[in-house]
Amino acid sequence: MKKVNYIIILVLILSSNLITAQEENVETSKFTFGFALSEQLVAKDSGENFEVSLGYAISNDMSIYLSAANATMRSKALDKNYKLDKYAIQVTYDFAKSESTKLESIFGFSYINFDKKILEDDNNGLGIDLGIQTTFNLKSRFNYGLRIVSTFSSFSPGGILNAGIIFRYRI
Repeated sequence: MKKVNYIIILVLILSSNLITAQEENVETSKFTFGFALSEQLVAKDSGENFEVSLGYAISNDMSIYLSAANATMRSKALDKNYKLDKYAIQVTYDFAKSESTKLESIFGFSYINFDKKILEDDNNGLGIDLGIQTTFNLKSRFNYGLRIVSTFSSFSPGGILNAGIIFRYRI
């Protein structure tokens, strides 16, 4: 229960700071809905990951995203399949942008929940997300791109790496 309270406090602090930093009269301050299909690796385990997200462009260069992901992982060592859920709040920052493409850094916090088949006692907790993504077709409402995100967590049986494609639609 303490972990959930810490997540709520971090989300409130981060979101209030980002909303107050919003620029006035920014044309790109719009909501986006997106989903991602990716391959996820945890130590020697692998699986397919599906993620949905809701984003808000705070400024021309910065956006905030709330996302929920579910992966079905395969463990060859244990000969088991298990679920891995992840709920995250992430901030992206454009550090290289042209008319139709951009390159963004990703930083965020996530709450990770492993299936009890793989971790019986300490199967959930906080993680820190770091990554990079490139987005194409910026002139249109529909964008797509590639991204790589690594999640660091102390209770995970290994590093969590997520790489795949993203699709976003500006609402």
